[in-house]
Amino acid sequence: MAKHSALISHQNELEQYAPPDHVGTVNVRLADKDFCDAFEMVLGTVKPGGEAEPHYHENEHQIIYILHGHAEVGLGDDPIRMCGPGDVIRIPPMLEHSIVAVGEEDYQCVIIYSPPLAARNDVPVSEKWKL
Repeated sequence: MAKHSALISHQNELEQYAPPDHVGTVNVRLADKDFCDAFEMVLGTVKPGGEAEPHYHENEHQIIYILHGHAEVGLGDDPIRMCGPGDVIRIPPMLEHSIVAVGEEDYQCVIIYSPPLAARNDVPVSEKWKL
C-alpha cells in the first residue's frame, strides 16, 4: 500500500455522528485536530425540520458553506434570514446562532471550525440511522 493512501477517504468511510443540541442532524468529520491543529472540517446533513438550537462557541470561528437545501439562519439579535446553496455564513466566537432546515430536501453544508472544537458529547450514528 502507498504510504500516503490514508490521506484520501470517501465520506462514506468516515464515522457519522450527531452533535449535541442538534435535531435531525448527521455530521461527518472530514478533517479533525489529528490532521491539523488549526481547523476542523465537517460535512453536515440536516433533515427538513431539523435544527441546531441557539448556541454559541466560546473560542471557535465557524464558517458554513451551503451545498444543498435551505435553512433559516439566526445570528444574534438580527432577523432570521433564509439561506441556500452558495451562501457562506461566517460566525465569530461568542455569537449566538441557530439553524433550522426548511423545505422538502435535506440541508447539506460544509462547516469549518478554527480552532477545532473541544471534545463534546457527540453521539455516533448507528447503522440503522446512517445517511
